[in-house]
Amino acid sequence: MTDAQTPQQRQESRITLASAGTGGGGDVHKASVRPWTAAAGVAGELHQGMDTAVRDLGHAHDGIKSDTAGFASAAALSGILSGWEARLSAVRDECKKLDGALKKAGVDFGENEAAVKASFDSSGGRSKIDEYSRWR
Repeated sequence: MTDAQTPQQRQESRITLASAGTGGGGDVHKASVRPWTAAAGVAGELHQGMDTAVRDLGHAHDGIKSDTAGFASAAALSGILSGWEARLSAVRDECKKLDGALKKAGVDFGENEAAVKASFDSSGGRSKIDEYSRWR
C-alpha cells in the first residue's frame, strides 16, 4: 500500500466512531477481514495442538494401571490424569468452537463489505439518505 493509493484501493474500510468527537484524522477505525481469518487460524492451530496433547497424555499413561497395580499412588495418578484430560479437552473443544465462529465472522464481514460496495456502486456513490435529501 502506497501513500498515493485512495482508501478504495487499500481494500480496507474506514468507520468514523460516533463517540470519537468531531471525527476525522485519528478518530477513524480501520476494519478488514484479515484479523478474523488470522484469529481463526490461531484457534485452529491451538485446537490441533490440544488434540495432540490429549492423545499424547493418554499414550504416556498406557500400561500405568497394570504396571502399578497394588500401589497406593496408582489411584492418585489416575485421578490426576483424568483431571488433566478433562482440562485439555475443554481447551481443545473451545478452540474448535472459536475457529468456526471466527471463520464465520470473517466470511460474514467480507460478504457484508461486498454487499455495501455493490449497493454504493449501483447508486452511483450516493446513499439512500442522499436520495431522500433531494426530495425534501
